[in-house]
Amino acid sequence: MKKVLLLLSILAIMSSCVTLPQDSDRTISSSGTALLKVSPDEAHVIVAVETLEKTAELSKNKNAQISDAIYAALYKLNIPRDSIETDYFNIYEEFEWHPVRGQESKGFKTAHTIRITTTHFDNVGPIVDAAVDAGATRIQSIDFDISEAKKSSIKKQALADASKDAREKAEAIASGLGAELGDVVSVSDSSYDYMPYPMMSAAMDATVAKEEIARTTISPKQLEVSATVQVVYEIED
Repeated sequence: MKKVLLLLSILAIMSSCVTLPQDSDRTISSSGTALLKVSPDEAHVIVAVETLEKTAELSKNKNAQISDAIYAALYKLNIPRDSIETDYFNIYEEFEWHPVRGQESKGFKTAHTIRITTTHFDNVGPIVDAAVDAGATRIQSIDFDISEAKKSSIKKQALADASKDAREKAEAIASGLGAELGDVVSVSDSSYDYMPYPMMSAAMDATVAKEEIARTTISPKQLEVSATVQVVYEIED
């Protein structure tokens, strides 16, 4: 009986010391990238209306009058109502420093920026003209961008191309090691990026901006869309 118990104890110790190989530990990690050049399909013009008056009420009302005139001018260009929206609105008291009297109120400023979106690039110049002639104070910026609908399909394409690049790299590594790729263990989308193309990226006095646009040929460059993915594969002999 003692011999049987001793044998069972030895077998139990031996079984607890055995470690089976883990195939899942044999992996290859690969990074894939893609860079697409895409033509923009919409333009954004942001115009600013600023009014400074003795009271907040006067400032707001004057700003509203100018803004309404800008909207009316844009409607005459057949710009759809849903393509015109308020980007920013604020009313605040503005001060200046006097060396003798100290801080003094200059009045109340109303700042209103309006974003106009168009898919017709030939409209950019007329939009600026109409806004300035109607009383816009500044042209905040003009840029060319990708619409949301197009952005979705471009992102899918960029990620698909990046995934393909990751697999090709992993296959090359596995081939060099005399192995083959197995199943995908994990995938992570580490980056997706693009930047709109700025025709005018800094705020400019309305009259100056109008003159600049008149001298500029509107032919936006292609945008660069990039994507990167990280993929981990199992490897097989």
